[in-house]
Amino acid sequence: MKRKILALLLILTLCLGLLTACGGSASSGTDAAASAPTAECASQAMESTADAGFVENGAGGADFSAVRANAKLILRANVEAEATDFEASDGAIQQLTAQAGGYIESSAVGGSVGYRWANYTLRVPQEKFETFLSQVGDTCHVTYTNRETTDVTEQYYDTEVRLATQTTKQERLLALLEKAEQMEDIIALESAMADVNYEIETLTGSLRHYDNLVGFSTICLNLSEVRDLTAVQETPSFGSELKQAFVSGSRGFVNFLQNLLLLLAACWPFLIVLIAAIMIVLFLLRRRKIARSNALDAEINDQCNQNEKETK
Repeated sequence: MKRKILALLLILTLCLGLLTACGGSASSGTDAAASAPTAECASQAMESTADAGFVENGAGGADFSAVRANAKLILRANVEAEATDFEASDGAIQQLTAQAGGYIESSAVGGSVGYRWANYTLRVPQEKFETFLSQVGDTCHVTYTNRETTDVTEQYYDTEVRLATQTTKQERLLALLEKAEQMEDIIALESAMADVNYEIETLTGSLRHYDNLVGFSTICLNLSEVRDLTAVQETPSFGSELKQAFVSGSRGFVNFLQNLLLLLAACWPFLIVLIAAIMIVLFLLRRRKIARSNALDAEINDQCNQNEKETK
């Protein structure tokens, strides 16, 4: 009897082991089946990302052309640059801007030969923004670059919705104005039409302004004429920074002396008048001092003479 019970327990144990193994196999198959769609979805996501333009370029950066095409982004950059041949760099910057299909919004040039400077506000098409910044280094020595991006997508489409609403309102007012017969109604409708027309013009102007800022990116470029180009290092050492500070200080002191001499040369008539006025004032003060001294000596002499008379 005991042997039969043991045999039955052994058979039950084997059956449970088989069931567990089958369950594990089924679970593994289910996991594999579940992981297959996941991998497929990931592959599809990568493909859709590549189709959307979110792919890395050869330089290790990212191409955001698709984002810029769908969003309303205002791109702006500030560039500090140097040049030993100022005239050549100035002409190259203007030519590069024209080749990019842009234009110079404003520019200012000043300084003396050897220490000239120029400030440009350049507008280039948004699709040429990155290319232009990468090519600026071929025209001059870039020492600093800063990029800014302003997203005005929400404001832009909100303005479009408001413009559509005002346009619909204008159409309804026109329909009511055609049916109006009484003068009071006509005056009220024309007043409302004037307000609507003003809103439409304002919103249309805002959209044009956004389109201009989005379509043409702004680049503020400051160019300085130098004799020695500044070394740009990714991880500058203390010695290089100290040397750069010393060189910058020397240039600043030389610029100060030159500007001072130019100022003195330009204001020499006023300096002559000022020097003459100072000399006259000093002369009058000296005469006044001498007169006071003589008066004091005379008073002392009179006092002495009076004392002598009293003594006698």
